[in-house]
Amino acid sequence: MVAIGKEARKILESRVGLPFDQICELSVCDEIALVKARTGKDLNFSKNYDRRKIGRGNPLLALKKMTSMEEVNAKIDAL
Repeated sequence: MVAIGKEARKILESRVGLPFDQICELSVCDEIALVKARTGKDLNFSKNYDRRKIGRGNPLLALKKMTSMEEVNAKIDAL
């Protein structure tokens, strides 16, 4: 588990607008809803190739292999 320092917690709380403990307890669906509410846009994964993502982070993102639930449902409906 990663420990987050006091200063980083304060910055995170100020950016998100929620106490740190409440941020930790958010479910994935709640996190996505929070992003949608703050940005007014749906949260999605880019399918564009980006050389800066190669070799770090999630390899599925770098290789454009990440799919959304909408894409999965569309493929299932097509069967």
